[in-house]
Amino acid sequence: MVLYLIGLGLADEQDITLKGLRAIQSCSKVYLESYTSILLVDDFQKRMEELYGKPITFAHRETVELEADDILLAAHEGNVAFLVVGDPLSATTHADLILRARRFQAPGSETPTPVPVKIIHNASITTALGSSGLAGYNFGQTISVPFWTEDWRPDSWLGRIGENCQLGLHTLCLSDIKVREQSIEDMSRGIVRYQPPRYMLIPQLITQLLEAAKTHNVDFLKPERTLAVALCRMGADDTPTRRGELVRAGTLAELLAATEPDEAQLAQDEKDDDAYEEENPTVSEKDMDARREARRVQRAIAFWGEPLHTLIIVGHRLHPMEVAYGESLALPGSRWKQVARDVYGCECD
Repeated sequence: MVLYLIGLGLADEQDITLKGLRAIQSCSKVYLESYTSILLVDDFQKRMEELYGKPITFAHRETVELEADDILLAAHEGNVAFLVVGDPLSATTHADLILRARRFQAPGSETPTPVPVKIIHNASITTALGSSGLAGYNFGQTISVPFWTEDWRPDSWLGRIGENCQLGLHTLCLSDIKVREQSIEDMSRGIVRYQPPRYMLIPQLITQLLEAAKTHNVDFLKPERTLAVALCRMGADDTPTRRGELVRAGTLAELLAATEPDEAQLAQDEKDDDAYEEENPTVSEKDMDARREARRVQRAIAFWGEPLHTLIIVGHRLHPMEVAYGESLALPGSRWKQVARDVYGCECD
């Protein structure tokens, strides 16, 4: 009677550890946490069930937050696996489930009946960041950047980047994902309807970083003077339907410009929008904005590939070996080495 919190690793069902696989096979119930990250393959539920030999139940956010007692009761009566993409405790999201297990009281019992918890760790983005060539010892606080809306633009993470920069440390920036989210309009009307999944991509992540820096007029995160490394789909392999791992380095301006349309593309976009409005005279500006956003997403995926995307802001405590490694990952024509030398003060050849 154990609740196993099992890390699945970075990319697909085969990244699980042997210890984790054996634990799953001992369980009567297997949950897959489905709101903090995703596996990077198609038909992952079917693939997991075939390899693990167990049916998989999706655990959405509301399942864990509102129905945790059902999970714990099952673990009180038999072994239960709670699967998490990456490492189960690389973030504090699931600490509450562990605390609930420790103070669980079974129905009919007059005293607490704690559920034993066994944690089986695995690789996560916090270990895969070594593929950037940047030393893990030189990383500061990790931040998460949420999607902005028209009336909600949180940027408290900017101060954490600033603190890291003052110490010369690198910053791992995690991009937001939205799964089973409801619109404000639907919630206000009591309509239970979920929006399509959304995943923040490199261009939007950088754009929000730079807009926050401009709003607060900070002296860091200058587009042409800040080095960064983009990490996409870490640990994933190329398949006929999906691109594998991609790591690219450059300045923030260079990484952002990689998907910016040229003048000819902008002219064609404007022409297409005009034609669309002529064919749909009642179309709203909100709908046109959604059309433009979809086009930006398509361009981002065409260059960077599918989610998940992560970004590292490079700190000034930069070693020549880190510069050399980053240069091997730099975009064509990048000023990576020049900025490392002239702005970061790194003594590199």
